[in-house]
Amino acid sequence: MSETIICVADDVGIRVWLERVLESEWNLETVSTSDLSRVSRLVQATGATVVIVAIDENDTSRALKVLTAVQKACPDAHLMGVAQRISQDLLLNIMRAGARDCLITGVDADTAPDRVARLASVSASTSVPGKRSAKGCITILSSASPIVDTRFFGQNFVHELSESDNNKSILALDSSSDPNRTFYFDNLNRLTLNDLVSRGDSLDRAFVETALEEFSPGLRLLSGQLEAKGLEGDSGADLYITITQLAGLFDHLFIRVEHGHLEGWLKALGADVSNLLLMLHPVVDQVQASDEILKMTAEWVSDQCRLITIIDGYEKRSNLPLSEIEKTLGRPCDLLLPLEWRCRLDAINAGIPISLVPAKNRYEKKMRSFVAQQFIEQPKKLNSLMFKRAST
Repeated sequence: MSETIICVADDVGIRVWLERVLESEWNLETVSTSDLSRVSRLVQATGATVVIVAIDENDTSRALKVLTAVQKACPDAHLMGVAQRISQDLLLNIMRAGARDCLITGVDADTAPDRVARLASVSASTSVPGKRSAKGCITILSSASPIVDTRFFGQNFVHELSESDNNKSILALDSSSDPNRTFYFDNLNRLTLNDLVSRGDSLDRAFVETALEEFSPGLRLLSGQLEAKGLEGDSGADLYITITQLAGLFDHLFIRVEHGHLEGWLKALGADVSNLLLMLHPVVDQVQASDEILKMTAEWVSDQCRLITIIDGYEKRSNLPLSEIEKTLGRPCDLLLPLEWRCRLDAINAGIPISLVPAKNRYEKKMRSFVAQQFIEQPKKLNSLMFKRAST
């Protein structure tokens, strides 16, 4: 057979056993449990209909979390467990978590290929490979350096997005916020991202809307204080489950990510990201850092993800011309924002969007044009094009 099977396992012994019993008939793609977002990308790329997840009887909660995360990432793929040994209780629990079968390494070497083939044939007849469950648009904002003020951009972006399309529901998440703040906005909601990740229960719209008051029509704010270790292992799986649930409840999920945490976030949910916004100042070291970041993201995000570069504090008369920046990045810059320092300070100190500052400013004008072109008009054009293709 030339079909692909995806295996999620950290244990070298289980990986070797699967290669020995399956690789003569299947192409085996192996992924570690810390790279769960890569599973959904591989399912899309290969058309795999079966995902095999390693089960460790000594760490049952982790195995169940991984199964739940993979099921949410790949709802049309059928799951199968593999373990060196397993109790009856754990077997029942992994079946409840979505597994259709479980291979035991010391017993099932002869029957494994037939059982995998049987599950693959059932999956192929009941699902469309690569099809994803309905999710809202996920946009991640980060920067080339920690000194770039992504908070200010984030609060103005989400406010302008909600003002431009008030029929859409938007959740704006600041993953590294100060207490009682989301970006520079006051936020007295008691519920935080950390609470949702540790909660472990399924989220529904009624719960989220009750816990998070509207900042403006259609826009809700959520704060978090996630550390780097919260993006790895079990915590990374919990984060993936929480974010995918939130994305299913809103039309647009916006996430501000600290510079040093970007790779961890992309490892956790890169395949589900619709837009990645990268901000930088027009200085040489940040331009070079941005080039490295853009190259790194290709490993984690899908081909459908839009990479958008934003220069903050752009000055046309600078001795570093825009053409040199774009040449280094190998792509055009999508938004050039002026400094407008006085209006920024007024908006930050008042905790309001810059569009509500009395003085007119070019920053607001640039932001409004950017949101309209990139997030209102362009998606409509793409939807219209897809509709025309579907009807021909």
